[in-house]
Amino acid sequence: MTTPADPAWTCPPRAVVAAVDFEPASARAVALAGFIAAAGDATLRVLHAERVDAPPYFTPAQIARLEAERTDTAAEIGGELKRFAVEATAWPCRIEVAEGRPAEVILAAAEQADLLVLGTHGRHGPARWWLGSVAERVVRGSHVPVLVTRPDVTPLVEVFGRVVLAGDGAAPAPAAQRYVDLLVRAVGGAGATTTVLASCRADDIAAASLVAIVTGPGRSSWKLSDTVTDALGHCARPVLFLPHS
Repeated sequence: MTTPADPAWTCPPRAVVAAVDFEPASARAVALAGFIAAAGDATLRVLHAERVDAPPYFTPAQIARLEAERTDTAAEIGGELKRFAVEATAWPCRIEVAEGRPAEVILAAAEQADLLVLGTHGRHGPARWWLGSVAERVVRGSHVPVLVTRPDVTPLVEVFGRVVLAGDGAAPAPAAQRYVDLLVRAVGGAGATTTVLASCRADDIAAASLVAIVTGPGRSSWKLSDTVTDALGHCARPVLFLPHS
């Protein structure tokens, strides 16, 4: 049965979106998304965004040829996306190739989703944090929970075995705890353990199989503390971001 953990969140999710860029982290994201969708009998969309802009000097005839090429390319990408998804999950999914900037396309898809799942390359640097540019923009802009993963070979059911739920300087709200508990139970983690912390500590993250972070208010910036970003900086675990509501 679907139970609201918070007015903004539905758990188990009824609609899951996995965003793909064909990198290994994306394959893991689709696998996790399919695992969660199967557990809750949810719909699954596997989404890829492409952006092709015509140069401003193109003539109408050149633009028409570009549009024809774009249509052919989208069909080819759709076929590749279907193969990619089938290799990652056995759960039925809807394949979608959309035109636009990836972060904008993913956030638009979030309007019809209860959970977003995407991969990260774990790029470092003061401007990109640990997520990479697209993942960070999605995390900062999403109104629904976002699960971000790196490539991994941990059995999917074990991902939900040792969960750390951390706030950003304050204890997570009860709604966040309910959401995590519902999600863990939904995927069959009956023997799972959940540790609830007021702040994010590297040692606790290292011992976890999944880290859940409750963000602060202000989705446009989210302003996670240096403690959180430092702890996540070398995190190899999937991280579930729960937007402040």
